Amino acid sequence: MKLLIVFLVCFTLIAGAFSQSEKPSSKVSIRPSLHQRKPSFLQRTKTRTSSPISYGKRVEYVYCDPRTPPSCVKSVNETFCLKDSDYPEKDIKYYIEYDPLVLKKYADIPFQSADNLIDGVTSLEEKHFDYSLYNGNVFSKGNWVGGEGYICPSDVLYARPKRALNADGEWRVIVQDVAYYTQTHRVETCLYPGASCRTIAPCHRTKCVQKYVYHRMLSYDPCDVTKGIFIDIFKLPSACSCHIPTKFY
Repeated sequence: MKLLIVFLVCFTLIAGAFSQSEKPSSKVSIRPSLHQRKPSFLQRTKTRTSSPISYGKRVEYVYCDPRTPPSCVKSVNETFCLKDSDYPEKDIKYYIEYDPLVLKKYADIPFQSADNLIDGVTSLEEKHFDYSLYNGNVFSKGNWVGGEGYICPSDVLYARPKRALNADGEWRVIVQDVAYYTQTHRVETCLYPGASCRTIAPCHRTKCVQKYVYHRMLSYDPCDVTKGIFIDIFKLPSACSCHIPTKFY
């Protein structure tokens, strides 16, 4: 009888130790879902001090105003940035990975120049346009002489903006140079907006005016990351044209 009791006690202890060793580890690594993950923009700003605003879980970290110009903007007149040291590349890659419709939204012609955008002017000719003698003064010598170029001197860029001001006055991050995604646009800006057109007599009272075009670009809103990657509309400089007003006699 004693041997039976000793055997049962030993069996109980061994079974308990074995079942404890079979328990799964409580430390399980689970990748956060798209909505659970906090983007690096908010993680970076977590340590900043700001007044808590109860618009949702996102703003418990920091208040973000989409109308405030980003750090890449150096002038009040700038509406886009070609370089951005705070560009959220990791966040954009993450949202592209989880958006199955990105390829359907995306389109670009990466190699653009005067050769395929301007009739009668080559890219080599456009590159060597010379406005060094022109200063915007209708009575100066540079208004009548000078190198080859447009009648209204302008700066031409085949640009890939990193951030831009949308049509509603809010700043957006542009999907740019992430993986193989690029968005290229011809941007032409007047060198002397409102100045007299070259080679035209002062009696015509001409002036150079800036023109714009609306562009659609894949964008990301760091102030509302739940939008993911979406298409937004931006107004970019497109041409500098000579305007001749109505004559008064």
